[in-house]
Amino acid sequence: MAKKRKEEVIDTDLNLTPAMNLILILIPLLLAAMETMKLGVINVATPQIGPSSEVTPPDQAPDEKPLKLTIALTDRGLHLYARDQVIENKDDPLGPTIPKKDGEEIVDGKPVPGKVYDNEKLTQMLSDIKDENPTEENIIISAESHIKYRYIIQIMDASRETKVGDKKKSLFPNVVLSAGVA
Repeated sequence: MAKKRKEEVIDTDLNLTPAMNLILILIPLLLAAMETMKLGVINVATPQIGPSSEVTPPDQAPDEKPLKLTIALTDRGLHLYARDQVIENKDDPLGPTIPKKDGEEIVDGKPVPGKVYDNEKLTQMLSDIKDENPTEENIIISAESHIKYRYIIQIMDASRETKVGDKKKSLFPNVVLSAGVA
């Protein structure tokens, strides 16, 4: 008969030192990276799809259309719409409401002469519209697909508030981003 050999089981401890060293290095590194990362939050809404949740009977419908103030960013300038009608430019009825002006834009971190959006004129026009519609707080912003994000943010900032003397005047704080300009 053949002899059975006993297999010897050797109990060895796992060497966790390299894994623990890695974790000890990664934790402070990740904490330091989070400290240097700045996050910015911009409060915007998306357009609602579907019928209104509150239906007003025809006999109680308001006499006036809702303001539905919209700014459309294009290559030529800013187009403003209110009550589903274009706010025309008095100088050029076929052009944008606020054409671009000569100025400096930032390209690759360097100022370059070029055409820029006239945010001051936009803020003034929106302030006048707000004076006529003091309860309205919503504004819709849309842009062509190739318009850079920073310009949309600048228009948002210009439409939310303005300075009157030492005080800030709220214009249209509720921004709704809409699909691009057709």
